[in-house]
Amino acid sequence: MRRNIAMFMLVMLAVSGFSFLPSAGADTVVQSLWIRMHGKIIDWDRTPAFGWVGAHARIINDNGTIHKWAGAHAVWSTDRPRLNRTEPLRENVTFTLHIAQLVNQSDVMLNYKGAILHISGLWDVVNMTTTILVKESSELISITRTITPWIIGARGVLRVPTPPDPLLPLKFVLAIDGMPPLSGFVVEYIVRYTAIKIYDLNDDGKVDLVELVKIARRYLAAPGLPTYDPDMDFNLDARIDIGDLTTVAANMDG
Repeated sequence: MRRNIAMFMLVMLAVSGFSFLPSAGADTVVQSLWIRMHGKIIDWDRTPAFGWVGAHARIINDNGTIHKWAGAHAVWSTDRPRLNRTEPLRENVTFTLHIAQLVNQSDVMLNYKGAILHISGLWDVVNMTTTILVKESSELISITRTITPWIIGARGVLRVPTPPDPLLPLKFVLAIDGMPPLSGFVVEYIVRYTAIKIYDLNDDGKVDLVELVKIARRYLAAPGLPTYDPDMDFNLDARIDIGDLTTVAANMDG
């Protein structure tokens, strides 16, 4: 509860300070707000589901001119035991998951119409049927996926409603035209003036060898395996592979 109160108050202070930056005509001022949100999906239109939602956004005040950017995604399945696995696989499995990605952001708003975070834009959604084959020893044999486009370029909004009481946990809703809404609980919500780097996995302000080692330890992990971590699946292809390693390597500091 204390964590929720702290997050809520920090958001309010950051937004308040940002809104009073000098406008055009004063000395040049460039200031940014960085936002990161992670949540756990628990419901898909009153159907139990499991998955993850994430967003990374930046609002820049360039001497009174506002620029905004956001990226967001969601990965989920109604086959909760398959996706939310914590133990090694000891048998072959097949399940379907869904991946939604913000492909064209239109707006990022803080404290807008009853939400502390509001990200709108166009979304793509695909369905992915995954089959994982393993040996009795849990050694991975193969992973095959069949991807089917479902929704292309639909309007959608990711919102974190303002809680009626700071003691209550933060929640989110992702509503995309053409499919039922997703909802769940926010597990991380950060708003600050200093940069929040997308590829900084330990939040130390740097992208370095630590990130490469973390990804290497989960190499070839995919949804359905206990080693999969959605925060390391940077290209959102439902596996942690060479694409994620090279992306982080290309964005390392120095």
